Formats: sequence, structure tokens, C-alpha cells
Amino acid sequence: MRGFVARQGQYVARLDAGERDVLAGIASDVGVMLGAVPFRRAARAAAQAAESAGTRDGGTVGHDSTAASSAGAAGADGLPTSGWPWEQEIEPPQDPAVRRLLPDGSLDAEQAAEFRRLTEPDLRARKVEGLRTWWSALRTPGGRSGDAVAVTAAEAPAVAAALTDIRLVLADRLGVVTDEDADRLYDELALDPGDDRAAQVRHAFVGIYAVLSELQETLVGAMLADARARGTSHRRPGGGPPASG
Repeated sequence: MRGFVARQGQYVARLDAGERDVLAGIASDVGVMLGAVPFRRAARAAAQAAESAGTRDGGTVGHDSTAASSAGAAGADGLPTSGWPWEQEIEPPQDPAVRRLLPDGSLDAEQAAEFRRLTEPDLRARKVEGLRTWWSALRTPGGRSGDAVAVTAAEAPAVAAALTDIRLVLADRLGVVTDEDADRLYDELALDPGDDRAAQVRHAFVGIYAVLSELQETLVGAMLADARARGTSHRRPGGGPPASG
């Protein structure tokens, strides 16, 4: 695995097939936790619907990941397209990992319930769409070696947020509460889990957490570097204001 770098208007990471499959599966799993249909199933249903529509129109339809993503966003994933009715009360998530993704907006119970009622449906939908964007990038690698995972500048903020959400879920499952807990995970990577199955599974998820952390850090770093470059590209040497015409 190699983290994200800016390249030709995109941000590109290098991940082998096994890494991509694992990360795509986890992205879909987190989407399901937020109420979505598994992404592969939603994409397949959208492709079949598009093919059926093309056949009825007398044309032929190839695979179109953009169309599949748009169809998924329109409700194929089981989420409402424009939010649930505002008069409907929404209970806080019971899963503590989902609660990290959809936290209370206030310490006051009544205000927290009102905040959740007004914001949670759209927040869920945005998070699912970001996870789906990341999943789609993992499923459509490019480059001469076929291991380049690219996201556009427009997609990058949503993908960075999706990486954060996945890390939050894994952190909950791994018992990470403080920064010190997170630091100790990296110490665990150096340990041999031995023959204990539970230790092996935990070791694998710690490794995935570390990979996601590297991907998020390098993506955000590349985005910030681009933003700084854009901010200084119109300045004269020495930091003065742009020269007037």
C-alpha cells in the first residue's frame, strides 16, 4: 500500500487487489450499519435496471458506474432521497459504533432529540454516499499496474470523511477511546498473535485501522498542500498582494 499523492488533478493511492477487496467490503459494511443496502447488491440492481431500460428503448447499455451510483443515491440503497418526515421521532442508534457516527447534538435530552429529528436522515444519506464513492474508487482501479485508486478533487472531501467514519467504527470495535489507546494499536502490530483465533482477528483489524489511518492522513495532507498552492499561486514572490493589471 502507498498513500495518496496528488497527480494530474486527482489524488491517487496504490493498493493491491487483496487490500482493495478488504477495504471495499468494510466500506459497504459501514454503509449497511447506516441503513444502506450492500453496495455491490445496489450497484448490480441499478445496472440491471439500466440494462432493462435500455433494452426497452431498443438500445444497448454498458456498465456505467456513475449511473449505478446515482441510482443508488436515488433510493436503491433503502435510504430516503430527501430525508424522513420531520414530524417522526428518531431513536438514537443502539450500536455504539453507529452512535459515534451519529452522535447526540446536545447534552440536553430534549434538544438532542430535536437535533436528531431534523438532521439525522440527511446526515445518514451523506455518509452513505461518501462511503459509496470510496467503494466505487476501490472497485475501479486504474494505472498501468491496475492498482491505482483515484479520487477526484471534488470527491476527495467526501472520501476523507468516509475514511474517518470507517476508522471510528473500527476504533469502537477495537476499544479505542483515547489517543493513547490509538497509539497502543501500533504497538500491537509488532506483536505475533500466535495461534489464538481471536488474537489473529484483532491483529488483522488493527492492521486495517493502520492502513485506513495512513490513507486518510495522506489524502488530507495532499488536499491541504493543493489548497496552500492555490492560495499562494496568485501572490507575487515575497508574499505581497497580486499585481494589478
